[in-house]
Amino acid sequence: MIRALLEKFNINLPPLPASPPTHAPDRQTLLQLSAVIAIALALHFTIAKSTIAVFSCIVFAIKFIIILRHFNALPQWLVMILTVTSIGLIITSYGGWNGQTAGISFLVLLVSLKFLESQTVRDYFIVCLILYFLAASSFLFNSSLPNIVLIIAYTTAITALLFKITNPAEISTSSALKSSSGLILKSIPLALFLFFFFPRVEGSFGFLPSLDQTTNSLNNSLVAGDLASNAFSNELAFKARFQGPIPPTSRLYWRVKVMNEEVNFAWQISNDNNLSLANQKLGEKVREAAKSSKGETHYDILHEPSKDVYVPYLDFVKSYSIGKLTHDYSVRLRRPKRGSFIYQGSSTLFPYLENQEQNQAFLTSTASQPTARLQALLSTLRRNANSDLELASATYNYFATNEYNYSLSPPGLEDDNPLDDFLFNTKTGYCEHYASAFTTLLRWLGVPARVVVGYQGGAINRTGNFVEVRYSDAHAWSEAYINGTWVRYDPTSTISPERIEYGMDALRELWENNQFDNNIDGNALSDFLNPTGTALAWKKMVETWSNVQYQWEKWVVEYDFQTQQELLAKLGLQAKNSLYNLVGILSVGVFGILIFYFWRLIPKPKKLTELQQSYLRFVAKATRFGVNRATSDTPSEFADKVIKRHPYAKSQIDSITQIYLNLSYRLPDSETDKQLSLLKNEIKQLKLKRTEVTS
Repeated sequence: MIRALLEKFNINLPPLPASPPTHAPDRQTLLQLSAVIAIALALHFTIAKSTIAVFSCIVFAIKFIIILRHFNALPQWLVMILTVTSIGLIITSYGGWNGQTAGISFLVLLVSLKFLESQTVRDYFIVCLILYFLAASSFLFNSSLPNIVLIIAYTTAITALLFKITNPAEISTSSALKSSSGLILKSIPLALFLFFFFPRVEGSFGFLPSLDQTTNSLNNSLVAGDLASNAFSNELAFKARFQGPIPPTSRLYWRVKVMNEEVNFAWQISNDNNLSLANQKLGEKVREAAKSSKGETHYDILHEPSKDVYVPYLDFVKSYSIGKLTHDYSVRLRRPKRGSFIYQGSSTLFPYLENQEQNQAFLTSTASQPTARLQALLSTLRRNANSDLELASATYNYFATNEYNYSLSPPGLEDDNPLDDFLFNTKTGYCEHYASAFTTLLRWLGVPARVVVGYQGGAINRTGNFVEVRYSDAHAWSEAYINGTWVRYDPTSTISPERIEYGMDALRELWENNQFDNNIDGNALSDFLNPTGTALAWKKMVETWSNVQYQWEKWVVEYDFQTQQELLAKLGLQAKNSLYNLVGILSVGVFGILIFYFWRLIPKPKKLTELQQSYLRFVAKATRFGVNRATSDTPSEFADKVIKRHPYAKSQIDSITQIYLNLSYRLPDSETDKQLSLLKNEIKQLKLKRTEVTS
């Protein structure tokens, strides 16, 4: 309309640009895109709720049938109904859009619905872009090496499909994959360089969506049987890498929580175990006492995602990089960490630390009261004991000298009096049974005591010099306050010393092979601890793979500001100038990579064939004798110029030219070598004279 108005006033506008040629993706490409979308849906099946997953599969199946059977597209009103339904499912399933799972589920539904309505190249192009977002989002849930390999292959396939969809000319799948792989390979060096040397920003970003927290943690209360339920759990709690030799398994007590309140053979954390100013001051006194204690070991911990505010440190803490040390030696965060995290610590392995500020009445009180049989036992324990130390020793020896059993599947206890039932009837329990019973008996004897819950031992990886601690390593022990110091007592070690010396892995292996009882088979234990042949090879392979995973998590998944500083230190760069070092490395590296890429774009001279080299020798000989070849000269035209100047050599020049032309425009065969040899000989035999001048 505007153009017509301007033309009335003789104002001529340039012609409108022609619409670019369009095309429709072929059926094979759409089927390949369907396969990639099916992989995307499969990758997120474990994330989305079942209703979301089923709905997205239904939408995808409708589109797949349309492509497969050449049916017409669904009407827009039906697509709109499906879209509104998907939004309703997200809101009803997750209560809104916030959170990782809700966001990823929305993307899964979005790619299914967009694929359903797609008809043009532009539509399918947008589908591929959404698939890129889905590929990136999978790292929020799984950053393992196998998943990285899968995502790289998945991204390569998406890029190849983009080549096929957007190119009007038909491209084979192999050519598209080759172009896609080349493009991704070229981007990897720059991506790696930016990843490791781009300055890391410390702190959190408030605009990021909330993360869905995992439920993994140790409970804030301890009931007989709680830890036993984790005995066969293979879920990883954390990995600890030591600076120097790994301490013996029997010294690896990882403190997490301290239970001070007892109710009917159950323990819980005190309500005052918080990060108040008073408790922080007590914690500082504890740390100062720890600094002066004997022995020290340094370690880094890579902790798996957890909702817990208490973090494990090796007994007893001397220094820590996160959290606050409380008055009972546990380290507490203000709020749970998002995802996995790395922190450092140092501890003393000498378990006698002074702490004079104790509430004696609180640490000797219990909600439950001893029965008649328990009163008789307490009288026996008091008989020859004249001090708190002797009372604790007598109680400890009571478990060592009586017929008690250690079991990974302990029997249940009576609700009315579980401690009485355990000590005199079942006499079979897990670590929490013995720690709870020992601590309760000490309190009834007037000795201040408490229960500590954490982990003991762990699977030692000699290849990477670190320890893998799993939830099956969860353990409970006791601490008694004697002569102004806290002393660790682990009654489990009197019942099952193998549990403390060799760890849960050994006991669990024996249990699963029916070789576990109160008198563990020494040969079976030796076979597990000292494997040979195939078992040894398998163990080394597992350790190597575990070490690869640990290095991947430390240097890639958990690569943060602190790890970057560690990398700079390994490169010999001073940490105090880290920002300048990073900017310098980044500038030089990016500039070098750009120069390399541009150098690759410069046309390189092609390597001449033997035939071309021979013909150029003929051209060079003619040039020396006064005949210059123009760039536009064909072999025949150049031959005429040489003959005009040297007519006496006409037969030789014609022969050379004819052989060259024959070899240039024919496929190699058995006669090629003979003809090439003849050409070389003809050029060698050619004799030109300087005195010859054309008329």
